[in-house]
Amino acid sequence: MMALEGIKVLDFCRNAPGMFATMILADMGADVLMVERPMDETRSAYERIVAGIETPEDERRHASFNALQRNKRSIALNLKEPDALEIFRQLAADADVVVEGFRPGVVDRLGVGYRQVQEINPRAVYCSVSGYGQTGPYAQMAGHDINYISFAGALGLIGDSPDGKPAIPLNLIADYAGGGLCGAVGILAALMAREKTGRGQYVDIAMTEGVLYMLCGMIGDAFAQGFKPGRGGNRLNGGSPYYNVYQTADGKYFSIAAIEPWFWENLCRAIGREDLIPHQSAGDQKRDEIARTLESVFLTRTRDDWFDALRDANISVGKVYDLDEALNDPQALARGMVVELEAPGIPEGKVKQPGIPLHLSDTPGAVRHVGSVTGQHTDEVLAALGYPAERVAELKERGVAV
Repeated sequence: MMALEGIKVLDFCRNAPGMFATMILADMGADVLMVERPMDETRSAYERIVAGIETPEDERRHASFNALQRNKRSIALNLKEPDALEIFRQLAADADVVVEGFRPGVVDRLGVGYRQVQEINPRAVYCSVSGYGQTGPYAQMAGHDINYISFAGALGLIGDSPDGKPAIPLNLIADYAGGGLCGAVGILAALMAREKTGRGQYVDIAMTEGVLYMLCGMIGDAFAQGFKPGRGGNRLNGGSPYYNVYQTADGKYFSIAAIEPWFWENLCRAIGREDLIPHQSAGDQKRDEIARTLESVFLTRTRDDWFDALRDANISVGKVYDLDEALNDPQALARGMVVELEAPGIPEGKVKQPGIPLHLSDTPGAVRHVGSVTGQHTDEVLAALGYPAERVAELKERGVAV
């Protein structure tokens, strides 16, 4: 048994935030059906170029490696056609969850919005993942991760110094965490509430708000102490020598997080600089002197040598990996964070993907199969709805379904 086994999800998402939310649900056992547009409209020319998709074989390979599509089925519907909307209504009548990632109002115009679903199935949980939410002056603005973390105040905090340019992180903070993770949590909370009320509800997820939510610790300190956090000045964003990244002799980098006094003492003893122990929280010139000292010390040995020397010294340390190193780290491998799957239809025959970090003892998740290409399960889904083969063929001939 899997935790979300029996939960049926309709996935109207086209981009990473919503697709990540439904991937989480699928990984934990939900039956996720991607409701996609016909292939010629599914991706823009730019997106297809980036993904390297030129042929059906390219599409199959892309789907096989794309974790955001795994554990999901696909039906392709042209929702501008009344017959396609009727198919959607039949699917929605039996769905537990519907997830969409368009700008506010788009799904309503298509006839697949929350109110339309609620009329068909009042038990359905409906989740919208957008940049700024369904209301407010920015609701209709276009945006991407970098814009959302800008408005949330996170981008302004990332960088080496208050006078320097903000450092742009990968699109993990707003897209995947603020949107995808918050979306999955909101959906699961609504499903739990349904157990008590018998009713579904609307889940409005704004990525910008998700980022603000994750800044709760820093925001709480700012409110309590009346200070303005700055870029590179906070002890956890580069402002302290004891919580920082240092280059090593081989040109690689090593991270130190000796926040607690005992960790700092252990670090100073391990590098032979006990004289620094009383000065962990020193400011201004002394702090800069300590930073320069640590920079010089760490340049004397390679990254891996430092890790071997300090890993068992009760100090918070870490090797700064590139992605390939991270995927081959013994801890990640021991915890199943890289899985290999059968991938029929591509030359490799198998693919590797990231594993599942939610380790449930009794109802664990699983990566059951690679991603589906657009419309791969259209025939199967329509047959399950009671459509005879002749009717399915006719709908596909008219472009209602593909």
